Order: sequence, then C-alpha cells, then structure tokens
Amino acid sequence: MIKPLVSIIIPTYNYAHLITETLESVLNQTYDNWECIVIDDGSTDNTEEVIEDFIKHHSTYSFIYIKKVNEGTSVAKNTGISLAAGKYIQFLDADDLISPEKLAIQVKLLLDINCSLVFSKSVYFNSNDSLRLPFQKWPKGFLIEESIEGYQLMKKIITNNILTISSPLVSAEFIKQNHFVVSLRNNEDWLFWFNAALKLEKFVFDHNEHSVTYIRLHDVSAVNNKAKMFQGEVIVRNIINQILEENNLAKDKIALAKLNLDLLALHQIRSSNVSAGMKYILSSFVKNPSGEFKLFTKALFKLGVRVYKSVIS
Repeated sequence: MIKPLVSIIIPTYNYAHLITETLESVLNQTYDNWECIVIDDGSTDNTEEVIEDFIKHHSTYSFIYIKKVNEGTSVAKNTGISLAAGKYIQFLDADDLISPEKLAIQVKLLLDINCSLVFSKSVYFNSNDSLRLPFQKWPKGFLIEESIEGYQLMKKIITNNILTISSPLVSAEFIKQNHFVVSLRNNEDWLFWFNAALKLEKFVFDHNEHSVTYIRLHDVSAVNNKAKMFQGEVIVRNIINQILEENNLAKDKIALAKLNLDLLALHQIRSSNVSAGMKYILSSFVKNPSGEFKLFTKALFKLGVRVYKSVIS
C-alpha cells in the first residue's frame, strides 16, 4: 500500500533563531512520505539564509521554501495550502515542534477510522528552560484530550479555542475548501477550527503518548501578546455569532449563539469594552432575572477585578 503524502505547512516571520530546530523535528519523523512547505512572510532577519542553508544540507528531502511580502499568518497559511500536494495537511508554527512519531500515528488513525481530523496532546515548554520541562499553560480541560463531537464539540469550541495549530492532522480535501480568514492576524486558527467543527462534526483524539506537539513559549510568542489576543477574541466571537445566525448546519444554534454572546460580553468587561458588555448582560438579566443571575454575578465579579487592577496599577 502506498503511503499517502502529508504536506507540512510552516509559516514563519523572523524566526531564524528557532526554525532550524522546527525543521529538524520534521526531518526526524518516522513517517517518510511528506513534503514541507515553508512560507516566509517577509522576514527581515536572516531567515532566508538559515532555511536555504538547511535545505542545501538536506537536499534529498522534500523541503520547499517560498518567500513573499509580509501579509500576515493567515495569508501565509493559505499560500501553503494552495501549494500543498498531500492527502493530509499538518500545520506547524516556526517556533514549535512535533514528536518523531506524530505523523505515522495520525496517518494510520485517519486511514483506519476514515475520518477527516485527528489531534494530539499539546505540551508547552519554556524556551528559557534548558531542561524543557513541560508545564500547564492553561487550566485543565481548556485544551481537549478526548474525542468530541456534535453539540458538545460546538459548545466547547465556542467556549475557547480547544486545539493548538499543530495538534491536528487534517484532510487536505477539507482544508482546501476552508481557508483562513485573511483579515485575522490573531485567533485565526480558532475560527478555522470552529468552521471545521460545523462541517466535520467530530474531532478524534489519538490517545497516543508518542504523538505530541510541543508549543514553545518565549518573549514574542503570539499567545503571550494578551492585548492582541483580546482584540482577536472580540473579532472572532462577532464572526462566530454571524455564522451561527446564517448557518443552518449548527444544531441548537440559538443556545450556542447565546453562549457565544454571553462570553463575548464577559470578555468585553474583562478587557476591552465595559459599556457594551454590561449593556448586553443587563438587558439579558432584565428579561430573565432568575436564568441570568449566574451570568450577572460573574459580570460584576469581572468588573470588580478590572476596577481593582486599574486602581493598583
């Protein structure tokens, strides 16, 4: 049986100091039928020199390097998607790593159960830690580590982004019909997985301890830029609300839309637009005092925390 080709897409911007290790994690895969497409989104450091030197010294492997003008990570990913020839697609950020057996394990699972998306465990590590000790970046349950489908999948992914970008291996047929929104430069993967949940209905966890994606945390990690992440969440939640209103594929979409708007309001109170958030919550509370009491008290708590922080800062 011929092994299906996997296309690994790596968008990069000014990660010359980290990308060699990322490329080595691709090189170390036990699965040998892959192509690796590196999209350089207009780097101004020596990324081009580093990557071309790496490819030169590993010329028997299928590395493809494309340099383009800076347009953001969504455009870079879409460029990679347009060039991908594989049956499956693996996204990989230029500062992260995948375990040697990840592709082999996930390709086999995709073929065995005939699904479109499988995902692995994500492990965070601090770039400044020489021992690479893993640590819990998010509260337990934030990132899912079990197969999930239907309403529970939709509910969970509306609550928060449940996958890291490099955790899943996904059918290229699906991805080529569902590109990243180019206007988004933060949380673009969250919206992408939300759209995937609408159409695929089931995300399968591989449950294999040898299938891991390693997420590096450092000073310029996107996940550490809280201001941009907050702004991105507001934009994504508004888009999600619009999709739920227009899309008949979403079961229980009224409940899901309300959950999304509740969380948007709480997020606005916590980080961006207090008046908009409180206006929505007070309106909901007036319509249904008993049903919305929990949301109302949570909003007051978040507002109190924000006021407290502003006083002591």
